[in-house]
Amino acid sequence: MVKLSLPGRKPFYKIETLNSLYENALSKSEVSESEFDKFFEKDLYYYLFENAFYNKEIITRIQKSYVQFVPKNTDKYFLDAGCGRGEFLELLRDNGIKAKGVEINSVECKILKDKGFDVELNDIVNYLNNTEEVFSGISAIEVVEHLSFQYLYDFIHLAYEHIEQGGIILLETLNCKNVSNLKNFYTDLTHVKPVTMESLQFLCEKAGFKKLQVCKSFPHKHGYINYAIIGEK
Repeated sequence: MVKLSLPGRKPFYKIETLNSLYENALSKSEVSESEFDKFFEKDLYYYLFENAFYNKEIITRIQKSYVQFVPKNTDKYFLDAGCGRGEFLELLRDNGIKAKGVEINSVECKILKDKGFDVELNDIVNYLNNTEEVFSGISAIEVVEHLSFQYLYDFIHLAYEHIEQGGIILLETLNCKNVSNLKNFYTDLTHVKPVTMESLQFLCEKAGFKKLQVCKSFPHKHGYINYAIIGEK
């Protein structure tokens, strides 16, 4: 007969009351609940999800370090792909840099338009395929982990075509060598896969970008939380 033993001193089970993440997200919403039915349900879900899980102050602090890489002596606009709640657009505006955004989420797009930002509701590959505009640079911050390989491949190659000589690409994503990130990666159900720094570097070099640098941010006991690849055309 196998003798069963109870685990240590910890209780065999416990029940906890959870604080409402949804109520917390609603308290931060810039859209009133009376307007919710104007938007696609999944767009509203993700906007509220970001409010619950992504701290705007921390994001702004991280993204401040990226402004130094953005070309200043140019008459071209800078393009932020997947601009989300607009943290980077706000930083660019505050630093006197002309910028546009592309965002697939209708809620976030409306909020940014209401604040006076130049933002188009579109996906980035479709946008780049249908514009002849050339930009001083293109960023995609916390975007690549949401994309399939083919879409990411197309985006980076299209970005190269639409960036002026001397302009930059800036791609930030989660550092998947940090085990804490891997543990929590699928909390965001729209994540497709983590992307290693080496994979993203190789893809940027394949598209033609040179002088690649990496900027790591948000130190943690298991390593930095984020990394950004910056390449020059």
